[in-house]
Amino acid sequence: MKFIIALGAIAVAPAASAIKARQQNCPSIHIFGARETTAPPGFGSASTVVNLVQQANDGATSESIVYPAAGGNVYAASVAAGVAAVANQTNIFNQMCPESKIVMVGYSQGAQIVDDAFCGGPDGFSLNTTRATVSPGVSQMVAAIILMGNPRHVDGLPFNVGNATASGFAARPVEFQCPAFENIIQAYCDAEDPFCAKGNSTATHQGYGREYGQEALQFVQGKLRGSSGNVFNETTPVVASEVSALQLDRKHIWILSALIGLAFL
Repeated sequence: MKFIIALGAIAVAPAASAIKARQQNCPSIHIFGARETTAPPGFGSASTVVNLVQQANDGATSESIVYPAAGGNVYAASVAAGVAAVANQTNIFNQMCPESKIVMVGYSQGAQIVDDAFCGGPDGFSLNTTRATVSPGVSQMVAAIILMGNPRHVDGLPFNVGNATASGFAARPVEFQCPAFENIIQAYCDAEDPFCAKGNSTATHQGYGREYGQEALQFVQGKLRGSSGNVFNETTPVVASEVSALQLDRKHIWILSALIGLAFL
């Protein structure tokens, strides 16, 4: 019996230490960026705000949402895949770094998938639930959400910025609300935009980073300061692929703890 207890203690200690070490390597702030339709993999036009926020916060890390960003007759399927990707990637990160603040930046279709993931649907054929798809842990740790050129735009929302009054091509219903996150969302749309409004200027649609980037940065920084007293710590980047190892460590801890308990029976 003493041998089993000692073996359990020896095995649990390295696993617990590994978890603690990984969490110590977590950033204070992690930024997710979602690109626009047909932009190549990466941040696309969301990069302006992603870079501004990352440069303003020492040790902050960033990650692009991996989804098709496709248009045409597969747009709805692309949005559905994007909503799932937002929920999955943010949840994986939050499981590994539960104390890290999260910032979301979405541009055009990227804004649509971030909007849907946090505020729910329905959204045509892309999303048939009104519930948010992000995890409770992510909901608790998200500090700011920036949406630019969002096709879901509808006039009258408290977080709208810009002069657009017309709705986007995938607009929310007029009675829409997102009470859980409305205080941390800033959504930019101008009337000349053909995607979040009814304009005809693609230059307007592509120009939100240049036009509103600094304003978005100040909004994000204010929310970060309001959500944590220590958001500027320098640290090392986190690799999302380590989550499976972390989950394995937790599983081993549970099993070994159970064995230790059995040894006393």
